[in-house]
Amino acid sequence: MAGNGGGGGRAREDRARTDRGDVRLDSPVLAGALAALSALATGLAITVVPALVAQLSSAQGSLGVLGAILLALDALVLGHGGSLLLQAGSVTGSIAVMPFGLTIVLLVVVALAARRAVRRLRPISADGALRARALRDGGMCLGALVVVYTVGLGVLAAIARSTLVHAVVPSAVVSGALVSVVGGIAGALLALRRRGGGGVPEVRILSLLPAPYGSVARAVLLALAGLAASAALVCTAMIAVRFGAVASLHESLHAGFWGSVVLLLLQLALFPLIVVWVLVVIFGGSVTLGAGSVISLAGAETTVMPALPLLGIVPDPGTAPWWTRLLLVLPVIAVALGAIRLCRDLVGEETDGASAEPVLRERVIALVAYAVALLLLVLLVAGLATGGIGDGSLEALGPRIGSLLLPLLGIVVVPTAAVAAVCLTPALPWARARWAGLRGRVEAAESRENGSESSHEHRAEGSRGSSRADRADDESAGVRDADAAVRTPSDPPSS
Repeated sequence: MAGNGGGGGRAREDRARTDRGDVRLDSPVLAGALAALSALATGLAITVVPALVAQLSSAQGSLGVLGAILLALDALVLGHGGSLLLQAGSVTGSIAVMPFGLTIVLLVVVALAARRAVRRLRPISADGALRARALRDGGMCLGALVVVYTVGLGVLAAIARSTLVHAVVPSAVVSGALVSVVGGIAGALLALRRRGGGGVPEVRILSLLPAPYGSVARAVLLALAGLAASAALVCTAMIAVRFGAVASLHESLHAGFWGSVVLLLLQLALFPLIVVWVLVVIFGGSVTLGAGSVISLAGAETTVMPALPLLGIVPDPGTAPWWTRLLLVLPVIAVALGAIRLCRDLVGEETDGASAEPVLRERVIALVAYAVALLLLVLLVAGLATGGIGDGSLEALGPRIGSLLLPLLGIVVVPTAAVAAVCLTPALPWARARWAGLRGRVEAAESRENGSESSHEHRAEGSRGSSRADRADDESAGVRDADAAVRTPSDPPSS
């Protein structure tokens, strides 16, 4: 009985410690390995299922089930940023085109798996603080996730070999490691986020960064969201304008119903890539779609392009109209909005006791960090959007980085400096004070003018009243004189 009582007490104590978040529920290495396997299986299903549907529904399919699975493995490697090698056929050479839509889906899958794994370790206790050894357990979990995911993708890339194409294993390993690291870190940060309530403080991801880098991160995210939205809006408008060309390219492929579904999924996977190309164009850079082709705001020169219906949005060869240059306003607005958010956060973070020199240094550091981070991220995304198909005319696809550098520098630096000059200097208060003073002087002049007009009216009314009284007195005096002239001495005196 004593032993049972002691065991029950230890069990209750273990449950209480678990409820408080003092112990983890799983081994960190095991949690990370299981998360990697689940993420890899999910990504494999995302690519294999459409390939099998297209193969089984196609009456002219010659790949077979095994060929469709190998093709799906090749697509999985491309989605991670790896490359393929074509050994035979009309096109030979390397294929290195990253379908950004599939890459984003894989990053989300890895991030969700990492968040579940880290949350099972209970890194935050009930009082809102980090649990003891939480960082060590989280690092072990992420390390196991990266190792297992990278090795698994390398094995799948080694399996994906056929007579026509096979995946390049080193590129698959490197790209798989990058995707697992980025997705794992994002998932771990999401696991640390929690809502406040019941005396427990709220934990936000960007609030974990030291000042002013949290404000810089928020401003950069806002600017990137504005840039992505602007490019997506322009791309959608081009699809609507040139829908006839897109539809004709789709009909020329004779895909059928299920083939059209798979083709739609393929275009959705490539849509973010096209959006990045459009973003480079509205920044003032240029994009190439093969040898001898250049697309920019000045016009388009196209030759041979891939037979993809989404590329029907490419304008016809010739000079673009003048109003296309107005698209440069869209990235300027996005960068300015991020700078405005940063300036507001910097003003809100100031303390009353802070001296002028540290405040000025913090502002300069934040503005420089914002501009540099935005420049590097845009160049990184534009670099990832470059690629090629084979060794022929489609060897070079995507943005021309050299044409992007100068306009990108001007669009990022000039609006940021202008916003800082307005929001973080005495220029705006001085302009407001001058406007308020000018407005006050105008109102005072109007009130004086109104007062003088009213006094003139009063004086005119008084003069008119006195003249009327004088005329009335004159008239009454004339009446009295007339009465005295007609009255006789025998008449009685008037009352």
